[in-house]
Amino acid sequence: MEDNIKKVLAKYDELAQLVLDQKMDELEDKMQEIPEDSDELSYEAYLQSLVMEETNAQTALMEDQEDELLDGMSMRDYFVGLSVDELLEIMEYCAVTLDRGMPASLIDALIEKAEISDDTYYKLINFSKSTIENAAWIEDELKDEDAIFEIEFTKVKSCLDLLTRLHDGSLVVACIDRFLSYPQTRDFVADSIADYVQAFSAISVPYIIEQLKKNEESGLEGPFEDLVIILSRIGTAEPSEDIYLALKHAFRYMKNKVYAVICIADYGDGRAIPMLKGYVNRNKDTIERDLFYEIMSAVQNLGGDISDIEDPFGDFDKKKNMPGAAPTNYRKD
Repeated sequence: MEDNIKKVLAKYDELAQLVLDQKMDELEDKMQEIPEDSDELSYEAYLQSLVMEETNAQTALMEDQEDELLDGMSMRDYFVGLSVDELLEIMEYCAVTLDRGMPASLIDALIEKAEISDDTYYKLINFSKSTIENAAWIEDELKDEDAIFEIEFTKVKSCLDLLTRLHDGSLVVACIDRFLSYPQTRDFVADSIADYVQAFSAISVPYIIEQLKKNEESGLEGPFEDLVIILSRIGTAEPSEDIYLALKHAFRYMKNKVYAVICIADYGDGRAIPMLKGYVNRNKDTIERDLFYEIMSAVQNLGGDISDIEDPFGDFDKKKNMPGAAPTNYRKD
């Protein structure tokens, strides 16, 4: 790998971070002007999506700019002229070196080569499979004691991103199985596999539902909590009766029911209201405060009435009895 492209990538990464920082500053300013009819969390998520869209648009322009270090070529044109092996070397370099990861034009060049050559396509699949299988998914699996786990795992994320672009979901089940094999993983590991798993819902949804049912008596803790979140995200974009019933099933069996309540609220099906209200009324003497408030928030967000729910902690009743009291979102962060 030549030094010139390393310098260009370093410059790209620095400028991309500056753009992102500027957009994040703008987001903080806009958060001070939340519309009255907007939920704070939803509004922040909306603004964050705009920040990423604008940042990606700016970095795309950078990738198309001519650069003297590349003899007047843009990064995009430079990548097109490289071999698959050279591109894969740069992809790995970007994963472990750049804060932003690999430029879109790099993965575009790989996809373009795969589209015109079956040999290249299978080479990329095999490379990704080998990287994902041989990588450490927890710190104890690191073969190099001097390696930084967070950085090493970005190689897996890059390969999962590549597989998604190649429309290849052949490793979805394997990724879920390995993820479930650990009692706990780091958040960024879950985040890294989430996009890949969600991209192939026809494969992942029935398999996740099967795993939740098979392990229901375990309390569905650790990685199962992440699977429920992934399932709800898929359901938000692709509602289905199977997903709705699976979320209700998760609420019944999860030891930490807060995750299930949040996912049910995000999924947005009002049929869950009687179940949530019934749970509070049946368990009013033992329910934990956090779970109670999360259920109150979910019922409200699903369009339900909370005035007939007895508050075991007294806060709700005090607010309810105040003259002119307005409906309150009871989520406690």
